[in-house]
Amino acid sequence: MATGAFFNSLGYRFYVKAGTTASTNPTASTGMTEVLSLTNAGIQGTSQTQEVQDYGSTLGFTASLVTTQAYTIPCEMNLNLNDAGYAVLKNAALNAAGGTTVEWYRESPEMSSTGSPEYHSGVAFVTDFSESIAAGNVATVSFTLSGYGAYTWSAETNA
Repeated sequence: MATGAFFNSLGYRFYVKAGTTASTNPTASTGMTEVLSLTNAGIQGTSQTQEVQDYGSTLGFTASLVTTQAYTIPCEMNLNLNDAGYAVLKNAALNAAGGTTVEWYRESPEMSSTGSPEYHSGVAFVTDFSESIAAGNVATVSFTLSGYGAYTWSAETNA
């Protein structure tokens, strides 16, 4: 099976571009580099809440208030030194302390032949970058995209 065939066989496409903390969430993959060797890139969101007293009512009900939201994208890919997306990600990981981020854009499979597919996009630091090169196994890379701000979601549209 070709490198990256697992992720691509599901119809997902993942693009990256070097960015900074001043970057904005991309709205299209134009000018970005596709990461060809991905085997996983699922978004994991978290929210933190705080219990607060609602004094706007006469009974003073307790309510949960969302105080922060964050996301991470744990990624895995087959090591392919010729994959231009790998080079963008590794460079961002090596230079994260200097404020280097990646702009990312994940396109989901289109469920109909008309319209446009769902996409998610954002700006993130590349953290936890590690390579696994063991005899008898496929060399792999794992890393985490740690969100910088909120990510964007656009639902699939049908014409």
